[in-house]
Amino acid sequence: MIKEKLLPMQELKMFGVYRDGKFTIPEDQVRALREGRMTDVVELKNLKGKDVQIDSLPARLSIVRGADGNPSLRVDPVYRSPNTHPRLSEEEKKRLIEGEVANIRKNYVDRNGNAKTKIIAYDRDTKQFLSYDPRGVQAPETVNGEKLTSDQKRKFKEGEAVELSDGTQFQFSTSDRKGIRSNRNGLVLSVLLDGGISYLLITGVRRMLGAKSSEEQSYSKGYHDGLKKMQQQTERRIALDPNDKDSVRDLNLVKEELSKVSLGSPDKFQSRFGDNAKRYNTNDTSESRNTSEDHDSRQRRI
Repeated sequence: MIKEKLLPMQELKMFGVYRDGKFTIPEDQVRALREGRMTDVVELKNLKGKDVQIDSLPARLSIVRGADGNPSLRVDPVYRSPNTHPRLSEEEKKRLIEGEVANIRKNYVDRNGNAKTKIIAYDRDTKQFLSYDPRGVQAPETVNGEKLTSDQKRKFKEGEAVELSDGTQFQFSTSDRKGIRSNRNGLVLSVLLDGGISYLLITGVRRMLGAKSSEEQSYSKGYHDGLKKMQQQTERRIALDPNDKDSVRDLNLVKEELSKVSLGSPDKFQSRFGDNAKRYNTNDTSESRNTSEDHDSRQRRI
């Protein structure tokens, strides 16, 4: 997570996100910023600059690494119509806008002769194309208690669909506030954070392309086991610091999810989905030269 002292407070004040000692956007949106994810569309008001004054600007916010390596605020305004992207053909733009593919991979050589890769997706909320460097994405160590292989981590970073042994599928999504999509409504991730393993519970996950709505309501044994591990770690944190409000909140969320899982007996845990479930992976294309600077959206853990 990003600690508040590491947030670009000056920029947050400049855009009216932080005023008079408090945030002006909802708490869940602030938490998204702290965790290195994009917010939902929020309204920025009374923006004043040297040559510009804007009464209201709907936009999505995120924290990225600036040119100096420090946290920087990224503001993605809402467009009236889909914007353009220098590396996408008209056919590729159409496929992304219509949801035929989740993202498109582009390989190219930059002006300095370095081989580069960008994963490009379409954000329906802001009507713009967002791209990111997969090297800047941190893959989880485990998902629902299952350790990811090096190939699964590569797929996750590059925006491809990853499937676990129990049929759970998930995919990194730079345009989604949760940062991930799945054929399940909830996931338990373990990540390397501050030199140790931390568990993240993500609920309300948006559906992947081709996923069935019935899959979202099902619970796998791995999800149940992951919740139990997260509960144990969170209880240890609270034992060390009973005043840790974040841990208390996390524990309540975990218990709430466990109660949902317990409503179904273990024999209702789904182990595999049918072969009819559709899979949508990255569309792989290449370019030989870099012709212009692209619109870069890097979602990192800081």
